Amino acid sequence: MTTTGPRRVSFGGKVLAHIETCRPDSSLYVGIVGVAGALLASADPTGWQLAGAWLAPTLGWLASLYGGDYYDRDLDAIGKRHRSIPSGRMSAGAAFAGMVVTIVLGTAVALALDPLNIVLVALAGGLGFSYSKWLKARGILGNIARGGPTAFSLLLGATSVRGTIPLDLVPIALMFWVHDSSSNLVGALCDLESDRRGGCATFPVTHGDRATIRLVAILDVGWLALAVGVPLGWQLSGTRTVNWPILGTGLAVAALLAAWSVRILLRAPRPTPRLAGLRSHEVIVIERLLLPCVLIAATASPGAALLFLIPSALITRSAQLLMRGRYEPGRAAHRPGRLKGATS
Repeated sequence: MTTTGPRRVSFGGKVLAHIETCRPDSSLYVGIVGVAGALLASADPTGWQLAGAWLAPTLGWLASLYGGDYYDRDLDAIGKRHRSIPSGRMSAGAAFAGMVVTIVLGTAVALALDPLNIVLVALAGGLGFSYSKWLKARGILGNIARGGPTAFSLLLGATSVRGTIPLDLVPIALMFWVHDSSSNLVGALCDLESDRRGGCATFPVTHGDRATIRLVAILDVGWLALAVGVPLGWQLSGTRTVNWPILGTGLAVAALLAAWSVRILLRAPRPTPRLAGLRSHEVIVIERLLLPCVLIAATASPGAALLFLIPSALITRSAQLLMRGRYEPGRAAHRPGRLKGATS
């Protein structure tokens, strides 16, 4: 059973359910990655190219969120009955329609930017669908699959201005892939108990808290090494100029945020309370907004980086605060330093 039963929902309630499904507290990041790809590929992209490089990946990300809620509706009915479908505020059909509409719109924007983008859309979409439908319950394969669409977002942005798939940017796309795989592991840790009860064999379910936190830390070291090593290769080869004071400062902040998120998990009791995982993930969300903006500032334009970072960070943090008590009940009452004894 996937809902709490028939209920009358107002138009405003339905709109709010769609907003909650679209996760404005965590969904602005992937579009900035697309913009970073465009700015890495060209020193002078048009306004349409930048807008499209942001919009196409964002629509694809929303499609994955609708799809995730649709395919996880039975699992959510076990441990997350407050969510849009199990609570009865959104029908499964509406979630499926949301997925289809955002896929169609995102694909249309990507093809209008450059027809070759169909290859990247197919790859990203295939990974996103496979994750929601099959791979989430396949341990680390699911986390790896979920990290892929962000990497393809960077390549889509670059292809949109260059007209060819930019093989030279694959290493930095890999950095985003590793980063999002780490982020998804933390999300899976948040859902450990509900996934276990629902029989979903995620990595935390099959290997436990400590192994998951260790793997998150290893992946964090991996993406940070790529974030330093790839620009260093650019500089040494003369491919592009890198502003190292900006890059170094930005990556230092990102690294501190990553360490902070891991520290939250390490200091939490076992089994890891859901609130600890959510706190850790909130830090990661801000960190991953910073990462593409640092790349933009260090290789293209500090002004453009701030133009995307400041409003995105304000919207993200405001949404985190506003949605705490709605999308994830219990977070609003939580205060740092009071994790002991908390339950998921």
